Amino acid sequence: MELYQRQAINDYSFWNNFNSSSELLPKTHQELMPGIKWGCYGTLYTPAYWKIQYLLHNENDDFQINYRLGNSILEEVIACLLGGFGMKSEIGLAAFDRLIERNQIKKGVSFDTINASLKEPFLINNKSVHYRFPNQKAKFISQFLNRIDLDSIPFHNDLEFRDWLMTVNGIGAKTASWITRNYLDSENVAIVDIHIYRVGLIAGLFTEHLDIQKDYFEIESRFIDFCKAMDVSPSKMDALMWLQMKASNRTVLKVINNL
Repeated sequence: MELYQRQAINDYSFWNNFNSSSELLPKTHQELMPGIKWGCYGTLYTPAYWKIQYLLHNENDDFQINYRLGNSILEEVIACLLGGFGMKSEIGLAAFDRLIERNQIKKGVSFDTINASLKEPFLINNKSVHYRFPNQKAKFISQFLNRIDLDSIPFHNDLEFRDWLMTVNGIGAKTASWITRNYLDSENVAIVDIHIYRVGLIAGLFTEHLDIQKDYFEIESRFIDFCKAMDVSPSKMDALMWLQMKASNRTVLKVINNL
């Protein structure tokens, strides 16, 4: 994290444009939202810090993120079903690639077919690993691939689309939001996991009584309002925060413990 921050800060053209721009950051003690100040852009995890990080990354063409994991809605749903809570991304993606290679992501595929593929070990970094909960995930995937309404998915509206996804067994609010963001490039949803929750705790956006599972939509709404107040894209800000908070997990916990 420190390396790419130094590289970005040393980008003279960015700082020259930024300093001559009328879009200078507000003063440290100015409110961004009721009860939340901008803070110093040189202090980790303040709103001003995140705004600067966002502007820095927007100068980089590589920050144009393609969120999709699959080439169809069936593939996108299954890729996200295979990942998620408690699952290392490498294993989830390996399982997804195996189902793609075997042409098993299509309507009408049986539980036994999916289950057999997930139970076979995977070779990752020269180590043989097993997929966790193959029976459960095979059940969710086969049920999804055998739904009778796969030809009438409401793609026309991102929030209706998410509501539909939440009728799929195994998909909760976070996974439904993840698929919606990926597939429809939606800015009306957010993927709130522990990393984004910690950002909100540090900024004073969330309080500890809010639970990611029970209060997901309230947390999401606050995060989207936070992004709008900073004039940033919620989807890009979500991705940027996730990458940085994941990479600096120990620093984040130290900051939270000192609050």
